[in-house]
Amino acid sequence: MHKWWARRSGTTFRHILKQLVDDSGKRNFYEAGGLEGKIILDPMIGGGTTLHEAIRMGANVIGMDIDPIPVLQTKAGFTLSPLRHKKLIFDKFLNALRSKLAPFYRTTCPTCENNAETQFVLYGLRRKCSCREVLFVDDSLLRQGNDHDVYICHRCQDVFTATKHKCRNRVDKPLMVKGTKRCEECHTPFTDILNDPFSERYVPLVIVGICRKHGGFFKSIAQNDLELLAQARVLAQQLNFRDLQDFRVPNGPKSDDLLRRGISTFQELFTPRQLLYLSTSLEFLSQLSDEDRLWMALLISTSLEFNSLLCGYKGRDIRRPGAIRHVFSHHAYSFPYTALENNMVFSGNTSGTLNRLFNDRIIRAGEWAVQPIETRIVGDRRVKVPIIGEIDGGKPVSNWKALTAGERKVLILQGDASSLNIPENTVDYVVTDPPYYDSVQYSDLSNFFRVWLRLFLPREADWHYDPLASAVSQGTVSSGRKYGEVLADIWKMCCRALKKEGGRLIFTFHHWRHEAWAELSLSLKRAGFLLVNRYTVFSENPVSVHILGLKSLKHDAILVLRPQTVGREPRNWFKPRKIDTTDSYSFCRDCGTALGWFLASDIDEKSMRREWQRLLGGNDGAKTSR
Repeated sequence: MHKWWARRSGTTFRHILKQLVDDSGKRNFYEAGGLEGKIILDPMIGGGTTLHEAIRMGANVIGMDIDPIPVLQTKAGFTLSPLRHKKLIFDKFLNALRSKLAPFYRTTCPTCENNAETQFVLYGLRRKCSCREVLFVDDSLLRQGNDHDVYICHRCQDVFTATKHKCRNRVDKPLMVKGTKRCEECHTPFTDILNDPFSERYVPLVIVGICRKHGGFFKSIAQNDLELLAQARVLAQQLNFRDLQDFRVPNGPKSDDLLRRGISTFQELFTPRQLLYLSTSLEFLSQLSDEDRLWMALLISTSLEFNSLLCGYKGRDIRRPGAIRHVFSHHAYSFPYTALENNMVFSGNTSGTLNRLFNDRIIRAGEWAVQPIETRIVGDRRVKVPIIGEIDGGKPVSNWKALTAGERKVLILQGDASSLNIPENTVDYVVTDPPYYDSVQYSDLSNFFRVWLRLFLPREADWHYDPLASAVSQGTVSSGRKYGEVLADIWKMCCRALKKEGGRLIFTFHHWRHEAWAELSLSLKRAGFLLVNRYTVFSENPVSVHILGLKSLKHDAILVLRPQTVGREPRNWFKPRKIDTTDSYSFCRDCGTALGWFLASDIDEKSMRREWQRLLGGNDGAKTSR
């Protein structure tokens, strides 16, 4: 429903949870249910995968996260209101948006000069050298076609399709293509214009639209198009969202990329028309019930990933017409040369529009929730298998007593999981995916959405939480130790909450660095856990940005642990002499084995860190620590 990073495969967690089913007849992956009467806890819900898979199988679930976005989207995702009702709410909202915004996206067809609708606008980036100002774009090729290609002229900025193009006039700011380093006239390097607000560093160049008679077209920006943009700018200057301080870009590992480019507020990342979209959305949200306001606010928020000047254009290829490079396609802020302003109220069901997002993330998801489907591999074919009897939805409760009565009860909380006061001996299983040891700054990136969600849903979450309470290491020795300390406190809470007979802590983990495994081992040992089992599975899709072309781990170690109790002997894990760092599968398997030995041994903390370093040989991965 909303953008979140590092979502884990539902298949992996369904497999984990199926091992916990008492009835052997229901342990088959494609059998429905099996966890009825069980309580599953995930103290770090993130994308919510564990809870969704558990509730499908009939469990009652407890989820917690320190960040409000995972909490809000998980609450919304479990609420199964009728899709017909949601469609009525959405249509009313979209009509209200169109009445205000559609006039600003009118244009004319270059063939018949009749009224047409703008699908999106392509902008060029202003840059300068010692002698002049120019505009940069990713490429002069705008679109490949079966009959002809579409280009933009670097001298006159006209859009043309003929192989021979004659300029009608020259413009003040010629176009340069990405990769051009120096001016051919003064020979000084081109630099960004950082003193102007970010939205004013881009100049509209090309309209991409739809004519009812002639279909899709590319055309140069015209005077009437510029006049509409000017009108939108005047209206946007009159908007008053709230105190500008609430939109300030904070210091942070990823936010610093914005600050270095002179971007001081998140509002700068949006064009006047995009700010009008947000203002109209805020007005409409105030009229909705609490339940409807939640999912609508999340839909509007996540739409911003396709609706800001950080969006790029990747529609040149004939196979991907009109495709948008969304803001976080690389899990970081990127700054395009050719920026794309999407028309969120465009009438077509095209990439990144609000209508497309609603159909994909609300309608299709809602249909799946009441009739989940899994994939079975039969020979060389993929076969869809409906899981009859499962529902991905539950009833929210507010206390522990209500959680134990019936099936599919949901208790979702925001806060520091180490302070979660669950009655002792209550939880059957803790199943989670802890944060990565380092390098993944999801909380910082989420500020892009958080500043708007805080405006849309001011009372639905604690927006003044302490993000520094997260376990993620910032790369220093002290922050690495903090990772182990924060996890230890969470594991201690889990140990108290778990049923002492049969209770298990199960989670996925992988990392190249010895420090990560050392801190994980220490955190579990401090909390009093022993390893029962470990197995290895594929982690992410091979085309993931974390894996493709990098020396990245392609597997997860699934770690199964139990609370240490008096009188029960730990499993006898052998101590590995060395761990193979050349193979992803064996690396994760052997690290899991080593973890088992460390937890059962009497080794002190200093020696444990030293032993992990010896086993992994100081390996730090390549371009990624994952």
